[in-house]
Amino acid sequence: MNAKFPLLAPVGLALALSLGSPPVAQAGWFGSAFGQSAPRLAMAEPGRTEWQIGEFSLIHIVPAESGAAPNQQPVMLPIEGLGRALGSVNFAAKDGEQPLFSSGELEDLVPALAHALATAKPGQDIVFSSASRRNGAFFVGPTAVTGRMFVHDGKLDLIVHDARDNFYDQYRGSMQKPVFHYGSRSDAGKVQLSSPLGSNKRTDWLQIALAQIQAPNAVATPNAAAAPNAPSPAAPGVAPQPSENYPRNSPEGIEHRLAVLKDAYQRGLITKQEYDEKRAELVKAF
Repeated sequence: MNAKFPLLAPVGLALALSLGSPPVAQAGWFGSAFGQSAPRLAMAEPGRTEWQIGEFSLIHIVPAESGAAPNQQPVMLPIEGLGRALGSVNFAAKDGEQPLFSSGELEDLVPALAHALATAKPGQDIVFSSASRRNGAFFVGPTAVTGRMFVHDGKLDLIVHDARDNFYDQYRGSMQKPVFHYGSRSDAGKVQLSSPLGSNKRTDWLQIALAQIQAPNAVATPNAAAAPNAPSPAAPGVAPQPSENYPRNSPEGIEHRLAVLKDAYQRGLITKQEYDEKRAELVKAF
């Protein structure tokens, strides 16, 4: 997990907007899911096996577990439908059921997972870690959702190892990258998942029929409908809307601005010196 990977998706000329003036508002993929005549399908990215969303939020295409039957991949799924499906997933917490993913996670995670599923081969799985400061707790360390995903027998399989991995305190103490575990077909985990769109093969293993994901007019569950809109892929020169409710100088807001800055540098919109100077300012503020 020490490798540095390219950012999930280009954000065009968002640098000036995200680091200075307010961003341009855009309809998100949850909102557009019910108004588009044709769903937006994720396309394959041949040769790509890793997507980095944040420092601790990563998606990898890896060899499938030993003895696993071949997966039905690659498969192109509508981004809106995948977001609706993952937005419906809950887990059993101490104080009752909670959504597995926060709205901010879905914004970033869903497009990357869709591209990974469109790229992965039959002998490969997708594993992911998604770290977030949840419930607006900006002064509390992030926790991570870790899981494994693949498509088999007409269903999207989601196996979750950790719903809330408290990795950050150990990371701060050792400053060494955490080692995440992603769930397994053979070893049952302790997480209890549920979704009105799917069924359980095991408490930590949820299956959602591809028909539920591909249906353009599927009714959103309360959890999915309540999730704020995530940005559609930006047209050239148009800034996608960042995760809402993140104050500009909060850790989440600064993390977003760092991602925008890095993307602008990778696209040649700013020089190395400009990138280093602005990055140093943001890291200091963080």
